[in-house]
Amino acid sequence: MDQATITQSTTYHIRIKEALDRSTISWFGEITIAPQENGESLLVGQFADQSALRGFMDRLWNLNFTILYLERIESEKPEQLMKSIV
Repeated sequence: MDQATITQSTTYHIRIKEALDRSTISWFGEITIAPQENGESLLVGQFADQSALRGFMDRLWNLNFTILYLERIESEKPEQLMKSIV
């Protein structure tokens, strides 16, 4: 594997049924949490590989969160990602 492959990460949107409060944000680390009007939460994060994504999804599952969908985001620019979650 070359250096570009190692450092490249992919951004995902993960929607969960539950509303998360501000105290939960630190537990999620580098994940952005966007509360939704319908009481759901949209989580936006970058994962280095499928194993890292799977580990995060397992944490959500183990905490009994209801995962509604997972979407891979193709955009590489963070400012575009923030516009899409607002």
